[in-house]
Parts: sequence; C-alpha cells; structure tokens
Amino acid sequence: MAQIAKKKIKKTSPLVRIISTCLGVAVLAFSGYMLTKSVNELVTTAQLKQELNTVQSQLDTLKDEQTTLNEEKARLEDPTYVQNYARGTHLLSKSGEQVFILPKGE
Repeated sequence: MAQIAKKKIKKTSPLVRIISTCLGVAVLAFSGYMLTKSVNELVTTAQLKQELNTVQSQLDTLKDEQTTLNEEKARLEDPTYVQNYARGTHLLSKSGEQVFILPKGE
C-alpha cells in the first residue's frame, strides 16, 4: 500500500489568533462605520436635491412675478393707460360723461 503523505498542520499561537481576531473585528467595525456614513451622505444628498428643486421652482415663480410687475410698471408710466385704468376700475368719468354699469352676461 502506498503511504499517503500527511500534511503537517501548524498550530498558531494564541497571541496571533487574538491579534488576527481583533484586527478582523476592527476592520468589520470600520467597514460598518464607513457604510453608515455613506448612507447618511446619500440621504443628505437626496434631501438637498429635493430642497434645491423646491427653491428653484420658487425662484421661477418669483421671476415670472417680477416680469409681470415690470410690465405693469411700464404700463403705469403711460398716462393714457393710467387714465383708462382708473376710469374702468374705479368708475371715474370725465366731466360731462355718465357711467353706466351693465349686467354681466352669463
């Protein structure tokens, strides 16, 4: 019969096992810490993107409002427009004119 060569298994010292176990735990803890930080950064980024979209839509609304107000300002600088606006809105009339209020059609 052929003899089967047996491998010698080297026993590690307890100090090496303790150090390798501590090192493994430290690597695992560090990995967990980094994973937690990464998840927190992703959540923060998503919240900031949502806030940016909200602020951007508010900015667009304010720009539209500013454009409208600038157009109104330009119209109010025209004396004819102001006169017609005052007459139409506040029922003012020129001397000798009479104002009639007509019912609105349905």
